[in-house]
Amino acid sequence: MSSTKQPPRESQAEISTTHLRLILRGARRIPSLHRKYLDNLDPQQPLSLANLPVLTPHELSVATGELLRDRGPDDGSVIYVGGGTHARPSMSLLPQGMFVEEIHGSWGALKPGDVLANFFPAGRTFPTHCFYNRLATHAGASALSVGDVQEGQFDRWLDFCAEYGVSVIAAPPDIVGRLLRHVAAGHSVPWLRKLLIGGAFHDPTPQREIAERLPDVEVWQLYGSAEAWMVGHRGPGCAEGVFHLLPHQYAEIDGGRILVTTTGVHRAPPLIRYLIGDRGALADCGCGRPGRVIRVLGRITPAVVYQGRPIRARELVDLALETGEVTAAQVAVVTTEGGDETTGALELRVVLADGVPDDHYTREWIRFQALSGHLALDPRAAEHAEGFQVVVVDRLADDGSGEPPALVVEEAG
Repeated sequence: MSSTKQPPRESQAEISTTHLRLILRGARRIPSLHRKYLDNLDPQQPLSLANLPVLTPHELSVATGELLRDRGPDDGSVIYVGGGTHARPSMSLLPQGMFVEEIHGSWGALKPGDVLANFFPAGRTFPTHCFYNRLATHAGASALSVGDVQEGQFDRWLDFCAEYGVSVIAAPPDIVGRLLRHVAAGHSVPWLRKLLIGGAFHDPTPQREIAERLPDVEVWQLYGSAEAWMVGHRGPGCAEGVFHLLPHQYAEIDGGRILVTTTGVHRAPPLIRYLIGDRGALADCGCGRPGRVIRVLGRITPAVVYQGRPIRARELVDLALETGEVTAAQVAVVTTEGGDETTGALELRVVLADGVPDDHYTREWIRFQALSGHLALDPRAAEHAEGFQVVVVDRLADDGSGEPPALVVEEAG
């Protein structure tokens, strides 16, 4: 399980039939995947990746649950609960090394002598914080594990970084936003040489704003998902929005959808044509690095970024409905002029059941239940209270489809 050594392949060549059969063998021990790929396990039948069925997030989560309940992985692994609820968790398993060796060898964002301040939160079920620490030490750099900090403490931590030789920051979108506001307010960070963003999600941090505010800082970015983990990378010389695939990941574009296959035969459950949830296209990059390149165009499933991670809007809607005090719900992102759904204020709009009072207690109760019921969110993060409010409405916004969408994006005013 923890071994991530890959068979020698040409850069992003089509996966061979022999290697594909090895990956499929890993499905035999998991009942739901064995049934899914049963027709493709016959050694007498021709086999190609394009003829295999697409693996959905729900199917992968079910297979992960079966593996954990049955006999568990073969050896040490990291259980990643990327979201969902206790009743419907979104889970995956990572090898104990979290592909650090492969990612460092391809990405090269950190060098010996770098000092990394890791601002990714070390909260529950979120291994990205641990990943960046391991990446730093594997690269011969030093890691300062800062984690998430309150808004009022952020400037002090930047002063601490300057005092003790930090040269690199790794941070989720909300922390990057704080950094940009800090610089916009007239502060300087001459000690900062590199900014590492992204992780097991698509981070749409505005590159132009970073370039404007931090023109002398190199920006290095990873792209992936909670289930697929890190899929691609980009560096300072890469075109915006494009990612070079990592050596252990193979990506297809199927009807505009990105499908990911992890080619390591020791990953369990095997990831075969996984529907990562993003739209994309094959692309070129002028940086000169070899290998397949994809451009990420946005989400397929409606999602928002909150507490530094992407959250499916439908999950918040379902959690609101489960309180019994709500008959209908919808997530709304209210943006400022020129903003997008990653930078706006988040509202959980609800229609209350008959007899439920519309008061502060009711709204806060629904808000707490939605946050505490979600496996990836922290209801105790008081500093985020202004960024996520429950709003009582008489009716939900309708897009004309006959059923209110789970997510709407509106401009303030």
